[in-house]
Amino acid sequence: MFNLALVMGISLLVVIMIINIIITVASSNSGYGIYVPAVIAFVAGIVMVTISSFVKIEMIGLGFGGWGGASLFAAAIGFIVTSLVETYRNA
Repeated sequence: MFNLALVMGISLLVVIMIINIIITVASSNSGYGIYVPAVIAFVAGIVMVTISSFVKIEMIGLGFGGWGGASLFAAAIGFIVTSLVETYRNA
């Protein structure tokens, strides 16, 4: 279970990074649009973890708690990388 959650978290992180690259290229230097994918992953993770405490739902062999944890992992790493990119982009 942990391995599947880790793979899903890394996959979500890759998707977030690709979307961030597209948003960075398409937008100007100012604005907070680059943080939107990580915020969406964070909110989805919180919702999934909350739902998992009430109902047992599984998708692709992983419960909602695992999906929520994977989403929160991807959002946390996404926020860190995005803030570093923004720092160097605006410097």
